[in-house]
Amino acid sequence: MTGPRVIPDCVIPLQDAHAQTQSTRQLLSDVFPSWNIDRIDIMSLKGGITNCLLKCIYKAGTPQEIVVLVRAYGRGTGSIIDRNREFCTHVHLHSYGLAPPLHARFKNGLVYGFIAGRSVDYHELSNPILMKGISRMLAQWHTVLDASAIKALMLEQSGLKSHEFVDDIWQLCQKWINNLPTDNNVQVKTKTVLAKELVWVKNEIQYKGGPTVVAHCDLLSGNVIVPEDWSSEIFSVPPVTFIDYEYALPTPRAFDLANHFMEWQGFDCKVSLIPKVGGPVMREWGKQYLEGTHLFKRGSSEKQQNGISVSDADIDQLMQEIRTWWGMPGFYWGIWATIQAVISTIEFDYTNYAQNRLSEYWSWKQNYLSTKKPNWESNL
Repeated sequence: MTGPRVIPDCVIPLQDAHAQTQSTRQLLSDVFPSWNIDRIDIMSLKGGITNCLLKCIYKAGTPQEIVVLVRAYGRGTGSIIDRNREFCTHVHLHSYGLAPPLHARFKNGLVYGFIAGRSVDYHELSNPILMKGISRMLAQWHTVLDASAIKALMLEQSGLKSHEFVDDIWQLCQKWINNLPTDNNVQVKTKTVLAKELVWVKNEIQYKGGPTVVAHCDLLSGNVIVPEDWSSEIFSVPPVTFIDYEYALPTPRAFDLANHFMEWQGFDCKVSLIPKVGGPVMREWGKQYLEGTHLFKRGSSEKQQNGISVSDADIDQLMQEIRTWWGMPGFYWGIWATIQAVISTIEFDYTNYAQNRLSEYWSWKQNYLSTKKPNWESNL
């Protein structure tokens, strides 16, 4: 297979389990013609709150099983996620060995390779050894990936002009706000307030987040994969892989970093787990990240990293970028959850989640306006 197959007429049902299994087997037989559909086992994986994810195991009659994943997009998510960008980003990542192979694209999803291992729990994100693995992998993303190459592939794949698709976080937030419901007065007011806030926050922080990078934008614990047997006793730096690229987008690096730290709280919104901005834990994480960016810019091997020096001033600058963008993840995911509360069929309290995330933004803004040089001794 020279590239991912495109099967535009195939649809995987989201809720009818029997029809889902039958459709998935038929899809896999089209993608892998040598497979006998009677030897395909399918199981549903949990963890996300947007899509349907199926683990498909082909028992080929040899000791080596073949495992692939089939992901069917959640209802209405096309109004939130640019599926063409996701596809092209995945292809680009795979060219650098940073994503599994992409086997096929069908009408409402993808077929791609399975990465052996397990996703981490949000309580593990503060583990010093795991922190090093995550910071280094994110540094690699931010250093080697090429936003212009992804954009060129998008233009080739879609036939659209460059101005016809979202190309940065501000355009994306504007699109999401445009898609907010207006069925009652409360919804109309919410949409008006958020539109006004987008203008304000863009004017305040747009150029204060460091270099623009290809950002993951959804680096929660469930999207970090480590070996099943991972432990700090076995690995000095665990092999880490990031999965789920549907929100990947060019953004200032500060957004990706601030968003990851906010994800330390998990979907339970345990804010006490979020590291203090500029505190020793975040500074150590930032040091590892900056060492990684120097490492990958030089094309050095891990053995040569001892020659890399990161100054306190470098770390201070990174912390200031994160401080300035600290409220943006709450704003971003608050808008997202407000839309999901209307369109999603998945059992999750999006309304409460939206309120929790937007409250992070309002708290940040209150502090920001009160000082213009916020006191970050405690997180808001």
